[in-house]
Amino acid sequence: MILNPSLLFLSIGSLIQLSHHPHCLCKAMTIPHVVISGGGPGGLLTSILLNNIGIRSSVIEEAKDPDEWSSKSYAMSLNERGKDALNRGGCLESVIQVGNEKKFSYFVDGKTGDVKTIPRAMPSIGLSRPLLVECIEKVAKDLPHVMLRRGVGVSSVTKDNEGLGGLRVYLEDGTVIPATHIVGADGKWSKV
Repeated sequence: MILNPSLLFLSIGSLIQLSHHPHCLCKAMTIPHVVISGGGPGGLLTSILLNNIGIRSSVIEEAKDPDEWSSKSYAMSLNERGKDALNRGGCLESVIQVGNEKKFSYFVDGKTGDVKTIPRAMPSIGLSRPLLVECIEKVAKDLPHVMLRRGVGVSSVTKDNEGLGGLRVYLEDGTVIPATHIVGADGKWSKV
């Protein structure tokens, strides 16, 4: 069973119900185990929220080391919904400590160079993606139901016909992980 990560936040409490659904492939596993392909902000926060309701997850991240600031990095601006999600995961305080409060949006006219300043109704938090990942990972790595594995990616996913669980998740190093659910949080070219 493949879940859309954007729907996961709406239905995270229903994962246990899904595992007991008559058409679910995971009858042999009584406790859900979710494999999350991608250890960025979405994948890590998903693992924390699953942990908070007692569901085991394995986060599989292809990059060996966390991102560092580079030409591929970008800044993020977290609005109220983003801050609320981080707060539910217990990550908001560390993000506030490293981020910058943004009370205004700035627009530069490309022809004249004039700057227009627009106040924000609610301040946001600005920070780089690598800093956001670092803050969330600090919380996730010490949780009892979260396993984080770096340096290997997901190569394929199949139905498990041997009774070990609903799915078999194959990693690039040959490891096979039985799972009840999988979440693709590894970008727009996801193999999940």
